[in-house]
Amino acid sequence: MNPLSALPKRLTGLTDKLAGKAARTEDQAKPTHLRPVADDGTVPGATEPGPAVQPAPPSLLERARSEFTPPDIWSKGRPSLLDIVNHGRYGQQVPDEGMARTAARAWSWFAALNAAVAYAWQWVTERPSRTTIAVALVVLSTLVPAARAVLTVLLWPAHTAIELITDY
Repeated sequence: MNPLSALPKRLTGLTDKLAGKAARTEDQAKPTHLRPVADDGTVPGATEPGPAVQPAPPSLLERARSEFTPPDIWSKGRPSLLDIVNHGRYGQQVPDEGMARTAARAWSWFAALNAAVAYAWQWVTERPSRTTIAVALVVLSTLVPAARAVLTVLLWPAHTAIELITDY
């Protein structure tokens, strides 16, 4: 026995809708995205595709615009290091074999290394707590003479600027 049978018909329909049992019409019962498929994998009534249309190659101006337009970093993330390396391996910018592909692969590794350094810098400077800890570690490492020599080489622009400013 249905415990809601004592409710008026209007409330029963409402409780059915809330429970996901709303009455469906015949059109709603048939999903529109499904089509019958024959045993051989073809779709009855489907039209055959026409001849392949080759897009026109981009003009020199379009290529220059796409090459020199900076990426949309405001709303889209940067590519991963794997994407950068794969662009050099499989990208359409050069032929699949030869010196141009070898140069593209080598350059993609160089670009990935630069991106890794930039991503690490971005990660450190993203939060004030990370930046504070990084600065404290650099300052503490200058107390060790060997580390000071390494930091002088790694941070030579800052070191040179400090020397020029303070006449060290």
